[in-house]
Amino acid sequence: MGRFAFWHRFSKATRADRRLARRLARRIEADRALAEATSVHVYVLEGHVTLYGFVRGEAARRRLLDVVQSVSGVRSVEASLQVLPAEELELVGA
Repeated sequence: MGRFAFWHRFSKATRADRRLARRLARRIEADRALAEATSVHVYVLEGHVTLYGFVRGEAARRRLLDVVQSVSGVRSVEASLQVLPAEELELVGA
């Protein structure tokens, strides 16, 4: 899945969480601007999405949040994202 990892907590994950994770994966990966500017882990549990990782610039962070919040089934979004300059993002493997 490129620079994204999608997870759900198996002990409590629902079928809806797995479907939501797949929808999120498709939407984020389809956005070329995000593919070039992010290295993110996405966790889904009961419709609540948590984002961890790195983004290249504040615009990429805002775009990622907008895309995730626009997906049907997302109840809330918690973002633990670090904004990095381009050269630092390359150092973390993105």
